[in-house]
Amino acid sequence: MLLEQSLIQPIRRIDLIQPWRSAGKKVGVVADSLLAGAMAIHFEDSALVFRSPLRFACCQTGTVIGVRSSGAPLTLGYRFDVVPSEDVDGLFAACEPRLSLTPCQWSGLSRVARTQSVFLMADLVCLGREHFLRLRLLDRGWCSVVYRSDLDGAIEFSPENERAEVPRVIVNSPADEFGWLHPASPYPFVLNGQYWRTAHPRDWPWPLLRVWRSQPTDALYRDTMRRALLARLAQHDRLHARFLALRRPVSVEGVPGGLIEEIATHFQALHRQRAGGVAQ
Repeated sequence: MLLEQSLIQPIRRIDLIQPWRSAGKKVGVVADSLLAGAMAIHFEDSALVFRSPLRFACCQTGTVIGVRSSGAPLTLGYRFDVVPSEDVDGLFAACEPRLSLTPCQWSGLSRVARTQSVFLMADLVCLGREHFLRLRLLDRGWCSVVYRSDLDGAIEFSPENERAEVPRVIVNSPADEFGWLHPASPYPFVLNGQYWRTAHPRDWPWPLLRVWRSQPTDALYRDTMRRALLARLAQHDRLHARFLALRRPVSVEGVPGGLIEEIATHFQALHRQRAGGVAQ
């Protein structure tokens, strides 16, 4: 289905898959932007679908739109498709958290389309080394669809060329954004030959938990949490890729201060060693 088939059509709804979640904030919304791991903009019969390769694809590249002078592919960052509207649900697992909004429920869209939100034109834009799709709506309003690799590979839908600012991420539970860093996040792993359901102390092997309860020192807790998070990230490829893309200060409940940065330094050093070995 061609992009042109969606022109001169009103936006019916916007589906956010894995919408941005921040404690005490509106789900899927940061300032005037919508943020989600994937997004579907529905029209009469078709939908524009944007997916984060960091979250929903084995490859880490977006839709290719050209080739750089160096020969490297030029991409949008995200994966972009135009599909029949009824096919969108089949692209994502039923268990994925999602949120559907009508155009009037998003304040950012009302800024650029004061009447009916009709899709008139699509345009590829380049800002620096960043390429993205712009959508022109009725009343000559423009919206941008941008890939935010710095925000856990989120898709951002915003008025004009605005960007959501998230100076620091605070993770209080596995349900929050970056919740996969939380000790209680349900990503099992194996450490020292034993299966761990999570890294939370309630799921530690009984002999280790008994030692910690008898001598609850900060050093033992920190060392155990470090080893557990290292094992989890090393054994889940997609989490590993998301962790390497982390570019924001993060505070995680139950994780000692500075430990996330320490683990990041460890993985970055390993990544450089492997890259150097390949180059040789």
